[in-house]
Amino acid sequence: MRKGIIIGSAMTVLILAVGGAYWLLNKSDTTKTGKNMMYEQKRVLDPVNKQLKTLDISKLEAKEKLVIGADVNQIQRLIATNKLNYEELVGIYLNRIKKYDQNGPKLNAITEINPNVLDEARKLDQHASANKASLHGMPVLLKDNIGTEKMPTSAGAVALKDWVIGKDATIVKNLKASGALILGKTNMSEWANYMDPRMPSGYSGKTGQDKNPYLDATPSGSSAGSATAVTSDFAAVTIGTETNGSIISPAIAQSAVGFKPSRGMVSGELVIPLSRHFDTPGPITRTVKDAYLTTSALINQPIKAELSKEGLKGKRIGILFDADSAISKNIISDLEVAGATVVKGMKLEENQQDFTTFDDILKADFKTDLNQFLEKNQAPMKDLAAVIAFNKLDEARNMKYGQGNLEESEKNEATVASIDQRADDLIKKASKRIESLLTSNKLDALVDLNADSLFLVPIAGNPELTIPAGYEKDGQPVGMTFVGPNKADESIFEMGYAYEQISKNRKSPVISADNSK
Repeated sequence: MRKGIIIGSAMTVLILAVGGAYWLLNKSDTTKTGKNMMYEQKRVLDPVNKQLKTLDISKLEAKEKLVIGADVNQIQRLIATNKLNYEELVGIYLNRIKKYDQNGPKLNAITEINPNVLDEARKLDQHASANKASLHGMPVLLKDNIGTEKMPTSAGAVALKDWVIGKDATIVKNLKASGALILGKTNMSEWANYMDPRMPSGYSGKTGQDKNPYLDATPSGSSAGSATAVTSDFAAVTIGTETNGSIISPAIAQSAVGFKPSRGMVSGELVIPLSRHFDTPGPITRTVKDAYLTTSALINQPIKAELSKEGLKGKRIGILFDADSAISKNIISDLEVAGATVVKGMKLEENQQDFTTFDDILKADFKTDLNQFLEKNQAPMKDLAAVIAFNKLDEARNMKYGQGNLEESEKNEATVASIDQRADDLIKKASKRIESLLTSNKLDALVDLNADSLFLVPIAGNPELTIPAGYEKDGQPVGMTFVGPNKADESIFEMGYAYEQISKNRKSPVISADNSK
C-alpha cells in the first residue's frame, strides 16, 4: 500500500491494489474489510460435504498438524514416507475449508470446489510415479477469473457466476501436466477490483466478502482470496493475477509470498482480462521455493535458478524505504548478514501524469478486452453494456457498492491504436526510470517495504517477489518486495530465497473453528 499523494482539498489518500491496480481511495475506506457477507454457501459446502462423507474425519484431523505451514517439498516427503497420501492431503484441505472458510471465522476465500478432486487424488495414490514433478498431487486453488473446463469462471460477478467456459486456460493445462490437482477457485475483488472505487478489497457479488485471517483489516488487492486461502492452509499453493499490485498487495497484507513474473513469462490466455497491456498471472504461496516451483509449473518448463542461503552474497541492493522502524532496520540487517551491500536513499520517481495515463489506459482496455473475451468465448453476457444492464436488475446484490468503473469504461471511446500508443509510451517511460536507477547505481535489485513505491514496476513489467518481513504491534503483517531487472526472474528468486532463509519471518495465522471475528 502506498501513502502520500495529496489530491483535492488536502485529502490524505492511499493508493491501493484495487482494480488489479493501484487506486486513489480515502484512507478510512481501506483499513477494514467490508461487512461479513457470504452468498450461496451451498455451492462450496455441497461438494465439500459430499466428498468428506467418504473419509474418516478423525483420521484427517489427527494428521492435519503435519500439513499446517508445510511447503511442497515437505508435503511430498510425508507422502514418500507413507505418513500421508494424496487422498488424505485433499481431505485435510477440504475439511479446513469447511471448518474455517465456510464456518468458524467464515473467511469466505473459496468460490468453487472441484467435485471430483478426491477421486483424482485417489487415482494418483493408486498409480505411484517414480519421476514425479514437484507439484504432482498438490492441490491448487485458482483465482476465479482463470478459465477452466468444468468449473464456473466469473471474475466475481453475479452476471457470470454459473458460466462454465468449457476449456482450460494454458496455465491450468500446464498445472495439470505437472500432476497438480485443481482443488477449486478463490474469491476475488469483483472484475479485478475494477467494479467501483467504493467497493472493499476482497468483495464480490458472487461470493461476498473475503476476510484477512490475521486481523480485522483489508485482505487487499483483487487476488485477496488466493492469499487468504494459501496462508490459511486451504491448498498447497494458489494462483492469482495482477494488473498493478494485486498479487503483491494481498501477499503483503496476509503474510504470504507473492511473485509477479516478468510480463510475458506466464501465459494469460483464457484469463478474464482487465488490461491486455498489463495483466499477468502468478503464484501466491507460503514460501519462496513454492513460488519458484509453481512458476515452473505455470510455464511448463524448469526455471534455472540456484536457491541457497548464498543468493545475496556480493549483491548490491538499493533501498527504496526509510529505515525508521524496527522492521525496516531488521530488513537491512538481514540483507547485510546475508552478504549483500545495501545502498540507501534510492527513489523511484513517479508523478500524477503517470497515474492519469494509467487510469485512461485501464478505462479503455477493460471495455475493449472484456468485450472481445466475452464474444470469443460465447459468454452469457455479450458485452460490458449487457453486464451493466444485468447489474441494475438487482442492485443490492449485483452492484452493492456501485459500478462506477464499469460505467466509465463503457462510455470510453478511445481508439485501440491511440491506447496502444499511450500504453507503449508509459511502459517505455516506466522501464527507463527503473533500469536507469538500477544501472546508474550498479544495483542487482531494489527492495521496498509494503510496496510503497512500486506503482511503476508492474507497468514496466519487471519481476517482483514479496516476502513476509514481520508484524506490526497490532498483528498486521508487513512485507518486503524485491524488484529486479526485466526478465531477471531467476536472480530475484535466488536473492529472495536467501533473504527468507536468513530472516524466517512468516508465522501462520491463528485460526479457530469457534472464532467468528
